Amino acid sequence: MDADLVISNCQIVTPSNTYNGNIYIKNEKIIAITENKDMTAKEEVDAANNYVLPGMVDEHVHMMDPGFTDREDWEQGTKAAARGGITTVIDHHRSDPLVYTSSILEEKTDYITGKAVVDFGQLGGLDLENLDDLKPMWDSGALGFKGFMCELHGVPDISEGKLRNIMLEAVKFGATVMLHCESDSILKESKKIIDQDNRTDRMCISEWRNPESEFVATMDAINLAELTGCRVLVAHVSQPRLLKEIQSARLRGVNIYAESCPQYFYLDHTDLENLGPYVKFTPAIRSPETKNEMRVMLGKEMVDTIGTDHCPFPKESKDAGLSNIHDAPFGIPGIDTTVRLMLNAVNDGCLNLNQLTKMCCENPSRIFNLFPKKGAIQVGSDADLIIVDLDARETIKDEDIVSKCNWSPFNNLEVKGSVVRTIVRGKTVMKDGVVSAPNGWGKPVQRA
Repeated sequence: MDADLVISNCQIVTPSNTYNGNIYIKNEKIIAITENKDMTAKEEVDAANNYVLPGMVDEHVHMMDPGFTDREDWEQGTKAAARGGITTVIDHHRSDPLVYTSSILEEKTDYITGKAVVDFGQLGGLDLENLDDLKPMWDSGALGFKGFMCELHGVPDISEGKLRNIMLEAVKFGATVMLHCESDSILKESKKIIDQDNRTDRMCISEWRNPESEFVATMDAINLAELTGCRVLVAHVSQPRLLKEIQSARLRGVNIYAESCPQYFYLDHTDLENLGPYVKFTPAIRSPETKNEMRVMLGKEMVDTIGTDHCPFPKESKDAGLSNIHDAPFGIPGIDTTVRLMLNAVNDGCLNLNQLTKMCCENPSRIFNLFPKKGAIQVGSDADLIIVDLDARETIKDEDIVSKCNWSPFNNLEVKGSVVRTIVRGKTVMKDGVVSAPNGWGKPVQRA
């Protein structure tokens, strides 16, 4: 049997092993992995002894389309994903209309189909009054649900009582609940003090979106997960002590996991002072000491998943906060750069490639019920692969960003480690920085 494609001369990376081999692909699936080239294929891609990893499964993107296409759209946003080595994106609910019902979720899936370059899924949104909509959204293909424990981005904060009911419902059918954990009451009290002092300086963002608010909300999430048995993913954890609390809870049987993002391994208060609105996101930038300890946590496998939290705005929207930080919105782009930043962290000695593969590929796929179709290099898995040159050096530049926003908070950062080819279901969608696949190659994913 001829394969459609062989990726030859690979150093294949899995969470548990790195080994030499050749990957054979037919009908968009991996059909064989061999030590020697003992099968025929219509096409060959020579990996030239570079590393081959599963494509990243990014469980945290805000494409904002439909509704906010000045910020991003599915065509450009998924091209940026392909450029960055991401082969599956899971979009959150903050498009227009907000995804709170099965009909809206289905309409959005139809809307995206024909536009995306990489594969995609959706999280349904958690509202104050849509408890009865969760199972219908699940039946319509939602991969899980997302909610906020604070008022943010025009969506309401969800109280502990509401969250308990949501988790008790979600656990009935095995859905993951992903939470933005900041205490609404602590944030509002902190903001009162900042407003009373008429503060508009950059550092007040870290005092408003303070570590205590994240700590209190995350501990509530842990306790609710323990009480209900629901699988919970805590989004964008920014503090080592919280990573430790989450891992400690899981050791005692709580079904809870920690996501973090590159900004918490690379940026600190110095960057907030220097870059201001261009690094305004929440949970906010922490101290240099916290950032350095977060990097240590990577190698200790205290982080379960890496998300981009891709939340782009036009640069002009961020410019508005140069003199008054409150005039800029929260959110930064990340889909172009996350894999490169994590490869650079490998070269910095923070973690190894096997750990990166676990955090960026296998774990998110498992948490959202996509494994082993996604996030794995196994016979029968979708042929979603990236070829990585771990020795390549490049400098991240705004002008090279594929995302519609055309800027990065990591502008001018030199990194070591590059994705040289991205393959989605056996088709090359990016080679040497150039995205080549047509719109519509990306398909909606289905739970395993």
